[in-house]
Formats: sequence, structure tokens, C-alpha cells
Amino acid sequence: MRNRNWHIILLVFTLFSCKNFVLKKENKEDIVKEGMDKLNRNEVEQPPLFSVCKGKVEDELDSCFQNTITKHIHDYLIKYPITVKRTINDTIWVPLLITKDGKIILEDFTLPDTTIAQIPDLKNRLEQSIDSLPEVEPAHTRSTPVTTRYKLPIVIHID
Repeated sequence: MRNRNWHIILLVFTLFSCKNFVLKKENKEDIVKEGMDKLNRNEVEQPPLFSVCKGKVEDELDSCFQNTITKHIHDYLIKYPITVKRTINDTIWVPLLITKDGKIILEDFTLPDTTIAQIPDLKNRLEQSIDSLPEVEPAHTRSTPVTTRYKLPIVIHID
């Protein structure tokens, strides 16, 4: 009889604990959605890369990308002498979109009225300089190319 009681207790224990052993089926879409929710969309694992930045340390990649664009725009704009009647000391934030295909697009932005009055073709020159940038590899997150946005500050100081 002792053996019988032992089996009944074991059977009851097993029946009530079985729900803890049931494996939960997960939907593939739910797993992907959960992973995407955890992903911080404001950060990328690897910024866009120009060929001159490929040998750099990971910490220097973002600054290399920004410095390459800044130097290219500076070198492009310096080809065209600018004469002004009054001193200009301004910072313009240029919005850039780097697509997952590696295309750099200058998004729409406005220049201050004082700058437009003295340098009316500045926006066109900036567009031309962006169009003439060398090829770029897109940013990557989890080894997947992604589209990114940057705001590049351009300081204009002309006496």
C-alpha cells in the first residue's frame, strides 16, 4: 500500500507540473518583430565608408566619414572665389541622406536670408559638391546595409 500511495503522489505531482514543460511555439514574424523592436534605429554598427576610411580603427570611422565630406565640400567651394559686401559668419546644417544603396542625397534645406543675399548660388554649389563626392559604402546594422541621415555643419566665415 505504501508503494501505491507513492505512485499516486508521483502521478499528481507530474500532472500539475506538466504545464511548465510545454514548449511555447513562437511565430517567425514575432521573433523578427521583437528583434527589430530591440534595435536602436538611431545608431548603426558601422557608419558609411569612403575608400580612404577602410583601414581606420572602428572608433575613427565616423569622424573619417565626416572629415572626408567636409574636406571635399571645402575643396570644391574654394575653386570659386566669393566676394561679399559684409562679413558672413554663419553655420549651415546640411542634411544628407545616405541610402542603403550607397547613394548620397542632399535633402532640402534653407539658407539664412543674409547668406542668400550675399551668396545667391551657394545652395547650387553645395548640391554640385555633394553630387561629385566619391562612392560610399552604406552604413550597416547587423551586417545589413541601412539608410542613414546626417546633418553636416558647414561654417561660413568670409570677411
